[in-house]
Amino acid sequence: MPLLYIERIDKRTQLGIWQFDDRTHIEDVCPPEVYNKIKTMCNNRQKETAAVYALLNEMLGRGGWTIDHEDSGRPILRDSGLEIGISHTNNYASLIISESKRVAVDIEHVSDRICKIEEKFMRSDELEYSHTLIKPANIPDNNHTNKACILLLFWCAKETMYKFYSDNHLALHDIKIEQIEEANSNNGSIRCCNMQNGDKKTIFYRIDKNTVLTYLA
Repeated sequence: MPLLYIERIDKRTQLGIWQFDDRTHIEDVCPPEVYNKIKTMCNNRQKETAAVYALLNEMLGRGGWTIDHEDSGRPILRDSGLEIGISHTNNYASLIISESKRVAVDIEHVSDRICKIEEKFMRSDELEYSHTLIKPANIPDNNHTNKACILLLFWCAKETMYKFYSDNHLALHDIKIEQIEEANSNNGSIRCCNMQNGDKKTIFYRIDKNTVLTYLA
């Protein structure tokens, strides 16, 4: 089964990750309205949608759930009263669902491609800070202290803040990563600031051999 895990991170909020596979089909997990909309789309889009709805059904039970989006791009779980955050990357989908508060999540596949764009999405003070976190190249990759994982923490945290503040239409440079705690372990927290209004948030992260995930709840 491609479900990796579902975890309750507090009494009213749960987080889940699903890995794509060929056993999950859109006609089996999506409501008819969604199926009819995406059945002619490309195979990757169908896999992404199937994974999201399969995970949604595992987290909430099969209830004919339909995901809509506001003009800002923020996802809404129709007629539920629940808050939802969605992300997908190469072969993985993640959802965060809360009964009581706004939430956001981002998941990215670990790849060295992030190293080619660091100056495009990071502020100069963040670049300088990131250099203090990156360990020598002889440390094994399974310690998750390589440059790609560190840069993905910055990227994912910014994406999570962007989604959380979707109505603000933040640019990536409007989001400042102030501090990463336990940046050389598989789990930790990231202190972020919305530079438009001064709001500060703590984002939590998880790293495994294939993905970096961040969430805000």
